[in-house]
Amino acid sequence: MATEGKRKISVTTWIVLSMVAGVAAGVIGGEVMANIQFVGDIFFRLVQMGIIPFVMCTIITSVGGLSPQALSGFGLKGIVIFLISSFIAAGIGLGLALVLQPGAGLENTALVQNAAYESEATAVTFQDTLLSFFGSNIIASMGSGSMIQCIVFAIALGLVISFWRNTHDGECLVYDVCKQLADLLLNIIRGVMTIAPIGIFCYVSAMVGSLGAEVLIPLVKYLGVMALATLIMFVIYFIVTSVRCRLNPLSLLKKMWPMSALALGTISSAVTLPTAMEDTKNKIGCDKAVADLLLPLGMPLNSNGAAIHLAVTAITIAQIYGITFAGGQLFYVWMIAFLLSLANAVSPGASLVSLTMIVPSLNLPMASIGIFAGLEYPTGAIRTILNVDGDVFAALLVAGEKGVDHEIFDGSKEAVAEE
Repeated sequence: MATEGKRKISVTTWIVLSMVAGVAAGVIGGEVMANIQFVGDIFFRLVQMGIIPFVMCTIITSVGGLSPQALSGFGLKGIVIFLISSFIAAGIGLGLALVLQPGAGLENTALVQNAAYESEATAVTFQDTLLSFFGSNIIASMGSGSMIQCIVFAIALGLVISFWRNTHDGECLVYDVCKQLADLLLNIIRGVMTIAPIGIFCYVSAMVGSLGAEVLIPLVKYLGVMALATLIMFVIYFIVTSVRCRLNPLSLLKKMWPMSALALGTISSAVTLPTAMEDTKNKIGCDKAVADLLLPLGMPLNSNGAAIHLAVTAITIAQIYGITFAGGQLFYVWMIAFLLSLANAVSPGASLVSLTMIVPSLNLPMASIGIFAGLEYPTGAIRTILNVDGDVFAALLVAGEKGVDHEIFDGSKEAVAEE
């Protein structure tokens, strides 16, 4: 009887505690904590090993299970919201960086003077960005982790399955196989997530220990501008979504907290995706068809946090080196940050990948990448929260008031278990 009154500590609480403990261990232990990073890397690899087939199977069954009318309805609406929100996010980041000038005064610091980064320039044009969406070999795309190429293939296969099922009385063996495979992969991911607190502690403590205060302190203003831009975009999304779907803002915030905490700890949209999908359907009550399609689709196409990160970083680098963008040049920076966010990587290491794309595209010094290369964890944590939450907000906006089961949201009804 005594144990009945005890509440079990949730996984979300353990993840938050592991992050706090990781930061403390990193500060105290310093660089020696880098020796346990491999444990965190193992955790991420265990989750990521099934993410690409899971996302592909989810999209194939989502698209394949819809009628062409439904797909052209909320599918296109979702993509439009993805594009508009990422464009707005890049603009917010650009504007705040211009006003608050996070790069001013850093030009003579040791951090900038000692910066170096050996890499070949990788200039990315608009045509290159669009071309990168399409792979010539799906097996190679899966092997290289080219998520957006895999999603394009999954949508194409899903469309064919949809038409096939419409002409074969709803029967399709490939559809059934993909649906069952997605369920099995989800069970693997759930099992791996039980050790998330351990993996996150090791990863966070190693990252914080490797950074050191001497690296972080000069860039506090830069991180602050990123965080402020993220907060502004989140509030805009939050207000619009709460009003459109007629949802209690405090309840919505509470229901989104677990996925936000996981995004903060793992700095990976891909790792957070299964949790976000389950909570969006089973806690918030979003229409299953909308959530199953738009959340995986939004992972690479709705990276609002990445758009902010790219815009703020580009202006910060320009300010450090005394480079001024004006007029049409500013709009070009805005567009580059927006377009590159669409091809954003979705796992740890994405910040560095983004920098190697945007810096040469704007003719900024390649050495500047060395200034920000070590900031994977703080920048990743800031941007991933908005990347994940933005996908949920977009799905809710598409679903609207009628597409949200308010009884599930209010807790008066449990979501029906998926077969």
